[in-house]
Amino acid sequence: MWGLFLGSSATAALVPRAPLGLVWESPLASGSLYYTEVDRLLAAYEREVGQVLQPGERGQVALKVNTRGRAGLGTPLQLIRALVEALEARGYERRAILIVDYSAYDLREAGVMPPLSESAAQFEGSPVLALDSEQYYDPEWFYDSPLPPALQQEPQLISETRRATELAEGAQGRKSYLPKPLLFEVDFWINLAVGVDDPALGIDGVLANATLWNVSNSRRFLVNQATASAAVAEIAAIPELEERLILNFVSLERYQFIAGPFFNSIYTRSEPRLWMSSDPVALDRLLYDRINTMRVLEGFSEIEPVPRQLPFAASLGLGEFDPDRIHVQKLSLPEEGVRVKPKPVVQPAPEPVVEKQSWLRRVTPW
Repeated sequence: MWGLFLGSSATAALVPRAPLGLVWESPLASGSLYYTEVDRLLAAYEREVGQVLQPGERGQVALKVNTRGRAGLGTPLQLIRALVEALEARGYERRAILIVDYSAYDLREAGVMPPLSESAAQFEGSPVLALDSEQYYDPEWFYDSPLPPALQQEPQLISETRRATELAEGAQGRKSYLPKPLLFEVDFWINLAVGVDDPALGIDGVLANATLWNVSNSRRFLVNQATASAAVAEIAAIPELEERLILNFVSLERYQFIAGPFFNSIYTRSEPRLWMSSDPVALDRLLYDRINTMRVLEGFSEIEPVPRQLPFAASLGLGEFDPDRIHVQKLSLPEEGVRVKPKPVVQPAPEPVVEKQSWLRRVTPW
């Protein structure tokens, strides 16, 4: 269950979502900077819902990134840049585009948050919110579960003397707090997930990034697949969190099919594809099928059965996990005008200077 007590959010118009089961796929041009691909995907969504994205009553928007894999397997920085530019073009000021993830350490390692030597927590003008700073959780809004708390959310970051915070004391080990900015401060938010296998989740993808990596005290759910799957689906169904999640992006520029959830370059693959959907379940099903295909090709066993959070979330009306009910609509890129990384200018090597020498100087000395 979740706690929704002692307060309520101000009513604000909701941005519509596309139909469940619909996934858009754009190819990624060689050396892509993502700008053209993101623009065409957002335009396809706007045509589908009959409404252009624009600032609403709250005047802010959030991008939920995934930096658990740090620089090796995080949300591509160029995808973040492209979405920030696309939202700016639709009327949002850069300072009103919030970038959110759980760990400040991972955000720094992934290049999203500047080093500690720089005081401003921002990514090229957009504020970066690290949820483990405990500034952005609301004590009145939480997911309540009887599971005991984990020892700590990020063991490498938090010392024993820092664990006993006021927030943890009030939680009584049962509560996972929800991110206040995504509940009360944005017109909508967009989920930028990464695809990787996970022993407890089967697939650490779109649903996990929107849920477990968005709340406090979540490591306690990773004891086994049953508890992890139940927590993912139930958190995803919390109305105040779910209603403003309008789009999910997954870049296949880099995904990992085994040895997850942390980055291992040996088992990562790259495909020139970018997916977008309002349906997180459908995207996770596509990731599941893709990861299993790569595992079989490389001689590993498949992830079986289908991760439980997919049918559980589908039963709660959050999406489609049956492949026959998922429709992938492929977009094309223009023949010209795609923004790509400029090719490095290769300067011709200078011709060697041959010094004219007399026959006496060319003789090797004794």
